[in-house]
Amino acid sequence: MNYFSIRLLRAFTKITVFSTTVLIFAGALVKSHEVGLSVPDWPTTFGKQMFAFPLSDMVGGIFYEHGHRLIASIVGFLTLTQAILFYLNKEVEPWIKKLSYFSLGIVIIQGSLGGITVLFFLPPAISIVHGVLAQTFFILTIIMAYGVSRERFLRQNLEDSPKFLLKGSIFITSMVYLQLILGAMIRHTSSGLAIPDFPTMGGLWLPDFSNQMIHNINSTLFDMNLESVSRIQVVIHFLHRLSAGIITIVVFCFFYFHLKTTNKKNISKSIWMIMLTVLVQVSLGVFTVLTERSPYITSLHVLNGAILLGLCTLLVLRTLPKNMMIFSK
Repeated sequence: MNYFSIRLLRAFTKITVFSTTVLIFAGALVKSHEVGLSVPDWPTTFGKQMFAFPLSDMVGGIFYEHGHRLIASIVGFLTLTQAILFYLNKEVEPWIKKLSYFSLGIVIIQGSLGGITVLFFLPPAISIVHGVLAQTFFILTIIMAYGVSRERFLRQNLEDSPKFLLKGSIFITSMVYLQLILGAMIRHTSSGLAIPDFPTMGGLWLPDFSNQMIHNINSTLFDMNLESVSRIQVVIHFLHRLSAGIITIVVFCFFYFHLKTTNKKNISKSIWMIMLTVLVQVSLGVFTVLTERSPYITSLHVLNGAILLGLCTLLVLRTLPKNMMIFSK
């Protein structure tokens, strides 16, 4: 692979990762402002071809919804171009090429799901899958970017990381991924304020989900001029909080131990970044409740969650043994 080609591929994959991050944030803003139906038709925008819609008409909720569509189109174009570049370069490893084709399929499905959510008036199940698939695609962009990265090339001459660190990293990444699924369920079942107080829950330190607890919560929501919630919404919200606490404890206990044992700068950097991002994520989660789901705080919570998932994925890639398929020629 010549120098120009590898530089082009490395730059392009990083642009795709960044653009996907922006897209996730844009999608979060659409949901946080509850403007998913501001543009009621699809694939057109008020009867006009998407790119022909006047920028001067992008006001209010249309700004967020139509802007999200435009960014999604850019990500789709980047994904298609990236797959073509991988296909044309004979020295790109087969697994990276296959992953790029798979990612292109994911983008097509994701775009279709986005259209379905509009045409069928934001069905929760489809919206949840749409949100989770976005995070899945984000993971794929990171794997491909690392696959052609200079760091991966230089790793061929370094010792492997301890297996326990790899297993722990995979476990934590899986936990974060499941937590993001819970987060998508919260957002698309209107459970974000199903427990409106913090650190107590319905006035209790240990929730019992009794009729009295649900009554207390709904009384609080009534005073806040918000809609009442069901027991299942309260349970979903509680599971998200519980999972967040478990992840925080596991991350700090596991990674604090490995900070003392690893001598690799990139591994240590990843661990520190993950620990910091976890603290930011917990803080944003708390402020999401205390600010009664402020759109920008809530959207930053979603964005930071994606960043956390990306950092965990990167750590897994950095700790994979060189003799595994991902590092084979």
